[in-house]
Amino acid sequence: MNEIPHKWRDVAWKEALVDGAKEAIGYFMPDLARDMDTSREVTVITGMELRMAGSDSDKGMLISDVFLSVPVIGEEDWSVACLAEQQHETDENFALRVFESVVRLRAQRIAGKTTGFALYTGDSKDVNFYTESCYGLKMSLEFRTFYLPSYSVEELREDKRPFARVMYAGRLALGSENDAALREKYAWELLNMTNEGEYDQKQRKFILDFGKRIFRLKDSGISENLKEAYKMQTISREEYLKLLAREEGKEEGIEEGIEKGIEKGKFEVARSMLFDGFPVEQVRKYTGLDESAILSLK
Repeated sequence: MNEIPHKWRDVAWKEALVDGAKEAIGYFMPDLARDMDTSREVTVITGMELRMAGSDSDKGMLISDVFLSVPVIGEEDWSVACLAEQQHETDENFALRVFESVVRLRAQRIAGKTTGFALYTGDSKDVNFYTESCYGLKMSLEFRTFYLPSYSVEELREDKRPFARVMYAGRLALGSENDAALREKYAWELLNMTNEGEYDQKQRKFILDFGKRIFRLKDSGISENLKEAYKMQTISREEYLKLLAREEGKEEGIEEGIEKGIEKGKFEVARSMLFDGFPVEQVRKYTGLDESAILSLK
């Protein structure tokens, strides 16, 4: 894969924070979540790009951090804007970037109040405070920072909140970047965790979309069966059936193409899951095949 690592990681985290905005607020800022008006949607504030103050190769590049407008109970005319910032490599300018983002957000007067948090996946431990002074003028900012490497894998595994699943996948990905087999193993595990009926379609989609990005399922070293399994879980049944029909090349007789495609996909995924040691009951949940059909593949 030729992409610069922090680029695809950055996209993965930002998409999760946008698509799972309400769950992210609940996970990182439970005090704000208690005041949130759940009858209204959390929305994304756009047009807030900043010039990156990072490495020499990054400087001058436009970046778009995640800014969220969070509706608050009893308030009609303003919402709380949340700055969500994530960083993957150790970056001495990280705190400065957060400071500049907050200052710009306040200057725009988009919301009545401004708060925020940072999700940091580098190995520094001092990126929750920024200060500078110049001839009597002193400016400072203290913000919440959540250090992903400090999270226990075991504790994240037991935490069933939707965004905890994202954090779990992100934590596992930190040590598996160059090992396609290990990334595939973790991706199967994430898929298994989200197929227990505890999450609605929207929640399952943003969790698994994050998994697809952070575990780089587009890589040639990842099995087609895993990619197919993720596809089955992240789009609606109607979309999946139409996609399979197109892949079967059926311009006419679409129903025949749908049936042929869906059965082919189910058996391929089931065969791969059995090979990887998944129990028959779990394979049945993923594919919808009956037990006898699954046992015939052994």
